Amino acid sequence: MTYKLIIQARTNSSRLPGKMLKPFFNDKTILEIIIDNLKESFSEQDIILATTINPDDDHLVNAARNKGIEIFRGDENDVLQRFIKAAETNDAHTIVRICADNPFLQVDSIQHLLLKFQEESVDYLSYELYDHTPVIKSHLGLFAEVTTLKALKKVAQLTNEKKYREHVTNYIYAHPEFFKIKLLPLDQTLIFRNKIRLTIDTLDDFQLCQEIYDEISPNFTVESLLNAIDLKPSIVERMKAQVIENSK
Repeated sequence: MTYKLIIQARTNSSRLPGKMLKPFFNDKTILEIIIDNLKESFSEQDIILATTINPDDDHLVNAARNKGIEIFRGDENDVLQRFIKAAETNDAHTIVRICADNPFLQVDSIQHLLLKFQEESVDYLSYELYDHTPVIKSHLGLFAEVTTLKALKKVAQLTNEKKYREHVTNYIYAHPEFFKIKLLPLDQTLIFRNKIRLTIDTLDDFQLCQEIYDEISPNFTVESLLNAIDLKPSIVERMKAQVIENSK
């Protein structure tokens, strides 16, 4: 199985412009933290930054180049096509999609996903919440998802709808009649934690996640992460408010 880990990132976020350039922990950006964590388990050749041709993203390209990973630059708004081209350019038949908004990404889970993906022979694989919602649609921000270049090309043939071109995999799990989909149950410690928000879209997200990361990094487990959240009621309440405000 030829796979690549493709990190989706750009500078011009609508809700928090420049968040990918802001120091998050020990003068590192979120992107740098994610790349460093991935490189501990995967070779540099397996990791690709898929960013845009916008000159504003030159800083992201420089950061990725300094880390020694591959780079692909494509359309800023048609993210689906960007992923397809990034995969084609790097001979990736299987794609692990990683959002650069998620500093708490559980890298260990990616190996498990790749193993299951190979065993199941499906078009799409990730985790699900208690109500069978794909975890990518939640606010957890802990996990990646796996799909194929073939599946993404099929999506591109089936739709030109803006939301499906901006959100790479949404069409796949929204139309299970066209794809073979497998969703794995989350660990019991997480499956009902749908009020936790560890993905970063807003300044409040950034500051809240930064506060937690400062407390539990660099080596943390899901258990220690949940404990750090639960011990501070103010954090729980802020997360609940952010989940409501940023409903997906």
